[in-house]
Amino acid sequence: MDQLVIGCLRRLVLVGWKFLLRVLSWLSVSYWIPTPRPNPPDTLTSSKWGTHRYIKIHDIKLHYVEKGSSSKPLMLFLHGLPDFWYSWRYQMHEFSQDFWTVALDLPGFGRSEPPVYSITYKVNNLARIICSLIHALGKSDCVLVGNGAGAMLGWHIVNQYPQKVSKYVMLGAPSEAVLQQLYDRGAIPLGTLLKAGLLACEGNFQTHLARAGDYALFDGLLGANSKPQDLEAYKYTFGQPAALERALTAFRENFVDFCLEEYEFQVRKASNTPGLFLFGESFCSVDHEEFVPLLLRIYHPLETRFVPRVGQFMHQDNPKTVNKCISEFVRAHSKPSKRSTVDAPDRQILVKEVCDNCYGREHSKTEPHHAECAENCDGQEHRHIFTKTRVPISS
Repeated sequence: MDQLVIGCLRRLVLVGWKFLLRVLSWLSVSYWIPTPRPNPPDTLTSSKWGTHRYIKIHDIKLHYVEKGSSSKPLMLFLHGLPDFWYSWRYQMHEFSQDFWTVALDLPGFGRSEPPVYSITYKVNNLARIICSLIHALGKSDCVLVGNGAGAMLGWHIVNQYPQKVSKYVMLGAPSEAVLQQLYDRGAIPLGTLLKAGLLACEGNFQTHLARAGDYALFDGLLGANSKPQDLEAYKYTFGQPAALERALTAFRENFVDFCLEEYEFQVRKASNTPGLFLFGESFCSVDHEEFVPLLLRIYHPLETRFVPRVGQFMHQDNPKTVNKCISEFVRAHSKPSKRSTVDAPDRQILVKEVCDNCYGREHSKTEPHHAECAENCDGQEHRHIFTKTRVPISS
C-alpha cells in the first residue's frame, strides 16, 4: 500500500513539473515566434524524389511531383491536412518502377496556387479538379491513393466518378457519409467534436497555436522517430505566408458541409472498383470497429488491413508495411485496364519544370535560360509547350 501511495505521489509530481514547464514556455515571447526559414531544406530539392512540374487546371496552377514513365499506368497520391506532396516520397520511390507516380499539391497547399474562392476547397469541387487533372495528364483512370482528408476526397471520387478509378487505396480515414453515421450514433467522442468546433471558429488564433514552439504541431504529427530533415521540410512549407491559414480554410469549408448537408450512399454510382482500406488503432479517437463494418457494407469489393503502432501519417510512420500492403493488393488486381489513355484530339499542355537551382523562383516566358541550370535541366528552357497528341510528361 505504501509503495502504491509513493508511486502515485511521484507520478503527480512528474505531471505537475511538466505542466509547470509548459506554462513557463507559454509565458516566453520566443515560444510564439517561429524560427525564420528563408530557404528550403535540401530534401525538398532532391531529385531522388522525382521531378517538379506545374499544370493549370480550372485556372489554378497546380504543382505536382512525378516519378516513373508516363507510358505506365498512373498512380495518383492525395495528401491530407495539414500536408503536401512530400508525404508520399516513400511510396513514389517504391512504385515508380511499375507506375507513373504523381504526388499532387492540392489547391492552396505546398506550391500550388490558392483558389480565388474558398468554396473550391469543398470536397465535391476538389473531386472535379482531380478528375480534370487525370484527363489533362493523358489518362482516363488511375490507381488512387489517399490519406486522411485526402482519403475522404478519394472516397468521394470513387463514389461519384468510379470511371476515373481503376483501383484505390485509402489510409486512415473513412468517408464523410460514414462519419455522419458515426455522429448520428453518438460514436464520435465529445473531445474530438470540441476540437473540430474549435478549428471551425472564426479567427486566426488556431494558426498562432500551430506556430507556437517553432511549429511544435508537426513534431507531434510526424512522431518522435521522424528525421530532422523531414521536420524541416514541413516547417518550411507551412511556414510560408498564409500556408496554415489556407489549410484551416479548407477544413472549415468541409466542416460546415458536414454539419449542414447529408451524405447519402444512395447517390453512389454503380461500380465494381476494387479497393483497399488501411487503418490504425483509431481515427479521431473513434475505434476502427465502429467504422470498418460500415465501409464494408457499402464499398465492395473492399479489402481491409490493420497497421499497428502508427499515427495520422501511417505511410511515413511505417512505410515498409504500408508499401507491402499496397503492393500485394495491386498485384492481386493487376488485370490490364482497358482505359489506359484518352483518345483526344491534339491539344496544348503547359508544363513547368523546376530544377534544384530554380526551386521556388518564377521565370517569365521571355527570360533566357539560366546558365547555371543547364546541368540540372538538360540545357532546356523551363517552359515547354507540347502541341502533339499526349506527349509524355516525364523527365
